[in-house]
Amino acid sequence: MPTRIAILFAAALLAGCATQSERPTQEMTRAQTLIDQAEKAGAQRYAAAQLEQARAKLDEAKKADRNGRHDEAQQRAAEAAADAELAVALADSGEAQRAATEVQQSVETLRSEAQRSSTISSSTLNDTNSNP
Repeated sequence: MPTRIAILFAAALLAGCATQSERPTQEMTRAQTLIDQAEKAGAQRYAAAQLEQARAKLDEAKKADRNGRHDEAQQRAAEAAADAELAVALADSGEAQRAATEVQQSVETLRSEAQRSSTISSSTLNDTNSNP
């Protein structure tokens, strides 16, 4: 009887070890979606290195998944998603900086125009007052 229990225990243990982890389909889909978002956000311009890392890690995840290394694939997909999220954040920041620079340039142009108009008006007023 103790031998039977030991055999059942060993069989259960082996069955547990033989169970493969599930394919990381959801993680890889999320990573791909985030990469797409990064591309649309302008990451190629502002975060090209992070975008490229995300793509490379997703490729590694797909390769690991095809080879049955699902845990590794899940890890690489999570890393790809993190890199893509960083690329989105950097792209958003870059776009915000660009917009702020444009606004600053517009303000400077308006100031210059206002100052020029004020100078012209003062000059015209002085000419009118000096000629009776």
